[in-house]
Amino acid sequence: MKEKTLSPKVKALYEAVEELIFENIDVKGIKVSDITERAGIGKGTAYEYFRNKEEIISSALLYHIDLICRQMVEKAEELKDFEKTMQFILCSIDAEIRKRDCFVQFIHLVSDNGPIGKALQNKIREKDQEVCMPRDVIARMIEIGTASGEISKELPFSYISMEIASSVLTYIIYILNEEGKESCSKLQMHHLICSGLLKTLQ
Repeated sequence: MKEKTLSPKVKALYEAVEELIFENIDVKGIKVSDITERAGIGKGTAYEYFRNKEEIISSALLYHIDLICRQMVEKAEELKDFEKTMQFILCSIDAEIRKRDCFVQFIHLVSDNGPIGKALQNKIREKDQEVCMPRDVIARMIEIGTASGEISKELPFSYISMEIASSVLTYIIYILNEEGKESCSKLQMHHLICSGLLKTLQ
């Protein structure tokens, strides 16, 4: 999973897609002209790097997911603690709205059969070994958790992965639901998710 150096124009296109997502614009409604205007480059320039809108958006989402996941793996390596890494991920979801929105769009499109969803799925297959994905974060967390004794070595890897992934998605749903935050604070929810996971994974 080597980091790839981007040309300034490609990076500008990727950042433009992120900004449009941050403004709650549905990716399916984004046009190439929206992206290029935001990036400050000509529409023709975008086609020097990409075949179509779907390729720009799917590449941009994969780029941002790669950055997010690399940061999380690095933090897990630094902390060497499953529970603290999980707390860091939940805090990141609270603080980094852009990350959360990109992650939500990514999860949605991975299972979508529309043109952008298919383009994203193809990109993931093409770049499988180059890009850091959520599964890589989870795999490292499991390694750390089993080494520290926080996670039972008897449990199947697939089961542990699903439990962690569903906890993160549950928290994203909670964050997006304004009413839910009235009955349970973010810190309480962090504690409940982490303590629940640790009990389940022992």
